[in-house]
Amino acid sequence: MRKNKKWLIGTSALLLLSSVLSACGSESEKPAATQGTVAATSDSGKQETVTLKFWTWSPSAEVYKPIIEKFQAANPNIKIDLSIVGGNNSSPYQTKMPLALTTGEDLDIVGIQTGGMPKQIEDYLLPLDDIMKQTIGADWLSKFSPISIKQLSSQTSGGIKFLSMGSVGSMVMYYNKDILDQLGVSVPKTYDDLKNISKAIKDKNLDILPVALNAKDAWTDDEVVLTIAGQQSDIYNKFHYNQGGKLNGPEYTQALSSFKKMFDDGVLSKKDVFDLDYDRSKTLFTTGKAATFIQGTWEANMIAEKVRKDNKINIKDVGLVAIPAIESNGKASIRSFVDMGLGIVKSSKHPKEAAKFIQYLTLGEGNDALNNQFLFTSNKVGSKIDETLLTSPTAKESYQTLVNLVSQPTADRNNNSKFSDVAGAEIQKFILNGLDAKAAAQNIQKEFDTGKYPN
Repeated sequence: MRKNKKWLIGTSALLLLSSVLSACGSESEKPAATQGTVAATSDSGKQETVTLKFWTWSPSAEVYKPIIEKFQAANPNIKIDLSIVGGNNSSPYQTKMPLALTTGEDLDIVGIQTGGMPKQIEDYLLPLDDIMKQTIGADWLSKFSPISIKQLSSQTSGGIKFLSMGSVGSMVMYYNKDILDQLGVSVPKTYDDLKNISKAIKDKNLDILPVALNAKDAWTDDEVVLTIAGQQSDIYNKFHYNQGGKLNGPEYTQALSSFKKMFDDGVLSKKDVFDLDYDRSKTLFTTGKAATFIQGTWEANMIAEKVRKDNKINIKDVGLVAIPAIESNGKASIRSFVDMGLGIVKSSKHPKEAAKFIQYLTLGEGNDALNNQFLFTSNKVGSKIDETLLTSPTAKESYQTLVNLVSQPTADRNNNSKFSDVAGAEIQKFILNGLDAKAAAQNIQKEFDTGKYPN
């Protein structure tokens, strides 16, 4: 996931999470073959407590706390020593965790951000097939969605070496239904709808933005352009998987031009959005100063009324749609990929216990609880959300839209933060300085060709 992502986790959401966990019984997914083998046994026959050191970057310790407590209550001989490294800003973790592995830090489980990280650390990870057959069963792969297994398999060589709690997508558009109703305009499902929002705000001389976008953050500009590119072509997958795709080709160049079109048509404002960072753009939306907000699916808990109330967001209804296709040949869609991965360190002295905890977070009650926080869309076959969280027709429709978009992407995502920052900076110059789209695309491809960035 990209850096600086901040989820709305308020008291009511955490109380809901605790109630969901306390309502669950003991773990139901204990294969007969592994029961009684989880904890170490001393010479006296008494089970010894095993402590698993678990490093990750997200979600927060506050979110993990009731989930871990529930797991430990059901497994009294397993203790989880959780360290959140860097918080929701993944950049520190991207540096510190791989370094810890190379220096022999005593770790059992590590959170894994898909993209460049898996291949960087895969030699330190335990291949999961054998231990998951013991923990989950011979058919363990069938418990996950086929697309997630395909994506996980592409991340490492020599088989699957980590599992994912869920998938996330970027970018989507959140809308304030109150404002749209006041304007008398439709939910922005087409580009004309989006332009109509901008026109209605201008006609009524309202001091609000049509779209809040943190264009000051270069990585967001890169994400938006790649989302647009994915709506119009398969260029990103061809580029990412070295199948002949080039960012200086006509497809990506068109995506740059389409992004610029949003500024030319008044949907986005240069003088406004390029001064906005993540926090400010989100605040404008949540305080009613913007009709819509562009950000990743990790902000989807805003569609839940309880989360909004707890965070004092005075918006009656928040919805979610794909960013409308800018060009007539486009399809409103997103890029998505497995994320929030979990791997077992090869040197761990407690792989069976680690596998059990990973099962809990990917297939068990822990996954259900996190899924109800809208942190991701679960990859567990048959996963369901707590329907009581969806209190309006807008919320129900938006959640189904979220699931459909994430499970049916037109392109994959790749957390390549260093290159994303560079590409985004070039996109900023392209918009602000009036550069030619072909020249900007050429500069971006030239930088990638230096070989300094993973793909």
